[in-house]
Amino acid sequence: MEFQDYIKETIAPETIHLELERGYPFYRKLSPALKDRFTQRTAHFIEQKKFVARQHLLLTDTIRIIVSACAIQVTFGLEKYILQSFEYIIIYPDVYESPITKQMHKGETNLNGFICLSWKYILEGIEKPDDNYNLGLHEWTHALRFNSIRFEETDYFFDGYINKWVACAYHEFSTLKNGKPSIFRKYGATNIHEFLSVTVEHFFESPDEFREKARDLFIQLCILLNQEPVKESSTRINVRNLYLETNNEIMEEALAPVLVFEASFGRTLLNLKWHVLRVLFVLIILLPNQNLFSNIVSFVIILSAVIYMNGKYFTIKFFENSIYLQSGFVRALSRKLSINYHSLIKLEIYDSNLDLTDGKAFQLNYYNGEKFIKKTAYCSAIDVPRERIVEFLTRKNVLILFPD
Repeated sequence: MEFQDYIKETIAPETIHLELERGYPFYRKLSPALKDRFTQRTAHFIEQKKFVARQHLLLTDTIRIIVSACAIQVTFGLEKYILQSFEYIIIYPDVYESPITKQMHKGETNLNGFICLSWKYILEGIEKPDDNYNLGLHEWTHALRFNSIRFEETDYFFDGYINKWVACAYHEFSTLKNGKPSIFRKYGATNIHEFLSVTVEHFFESPDEFREKARDLFIQLCILLNQEPVKESSTRINVRNLYLETNNEIMEEALAPVLVFEASFGRTLLNLKWHVLRVLFVLIILLPNQNLFSNIVSFVIILSAVIYMNGKYFTIKFFENSIYLQSGFVRALSRKLSINYHSLIKLEIYDSNLDLTDGKAFQLNYYNGEKFIKKTAYCSAIDVPRERIVEFLTRKNVLILFPD
């Protein structure tokens, strides 16, 4: 979508610094090094955006700086912060009637590539720093999430970890949605996107209360946004590794597993029926020819079949602190992996007929400390106790899906 009469002019970091020192409390509390990071990012952000004034608003540098600073505050700990999906920033002086919904709005984040904001309520959110309502933070959080949904260039970690946050947020979101007492305002119960924006407002304006009343969710936001705000002092950035446990040791736990999906040798033979028949057919042809060549070929075929079977199906064990995978039946040839639940983002379980086999596929999405990895394990188990798995993994803040 295109807009006319926009402003796209650079503003020097020195000018941004003076403006933020005068009128942006979050910035004033930052250390000198972080102030320099903030002003540089804000200047770069402004360079990339087209600002559009509505209803005869005089679009000053102050407005452009403060509106942009709200976006930089939300993304301050992230690697990517330009939010490329949103090229246009439309500023109204007060509430306005949306041409799309025909309702009065204070702000609106539109997937068509623009964000609308009321300057009056942007200022009100900044001037009342402890009411847990901040229009700028709220709408730019939507923009951060929607930027990812549109598959634009986005922050790699935020995009990969958001499902972990969703899983952790389930309890608090359900509490709010069911009308039970919560520290978060009721608007957050609208949907999970609104809940994310509402929690981000609370995260910055009442971090001490947030940490005390909903510690797990607070820590998940620290990880997701890679910063930790403190009410009376500078926010801390690059805190992710302080909270994220990613030590996935390749070992079984000493305690008995809570759930086990064991690969069965007999079941695997049945599931690999077409592969087995092909192997038998070739062997029937080769074995009557008792010579060195046919024996070598037969041995290679049998060995290949065993290795294929060994790697095809997994033993999957759910322990109290981690999920354990072991491929195959021959322990010496097996591969093992343990993933703790702090690192496990999402688990999908669905029917599998890969290569004409039957069983269940377990697709795990986890973070190994450097990158997000997808691992698919196939198991000959047919019956999966869904309710038990959902109840267990929900407690572990892991998103569980059954796509079928």
